[in-house]
Amino acid sequence: MRTRDRAARLAILLGGLSMAAGPGRAETIDVTFACSNGQALAVTFVNAAGPDKAVVRPANGAAVTLPVQMSGSGYRYADATHELRGKGRSVTWTDGSGKPVTCTDPTPADAKPR
Repeated sequence: MRTRDRAARLAILLGGLSMAAGPGRAETIDVTFACSNGQALAVTFVNAAGPDKAVVRPANGAAVTLPVQMSGSGYRYADATHELRGKGRSVTWTDGSGKPVTCTDPTPADAKPR
């Protein structure tokens, strides 16, 4: 009887884990940052089974999809000409012009997750 109970518990546990990390399941988080230049920076963070990415939509340009990169602290998404680097509720956005802009998530810290 004990062996059957253990087997049943193990099956439930493994089934739950495979569903939580199942293929094709992605979590997206949408954030609109308020930037020091007075413009908004809309970002969709995509955490999928494959490499994570960020889709950045600057107010004055086309959307850019950036792959995740190694970061010593915080997070970093970049390609050859764009970089989104952040920690906590603040990010620094650098586009092809090379001029970094600091942006902050204006959503209150105690707000419900989006």
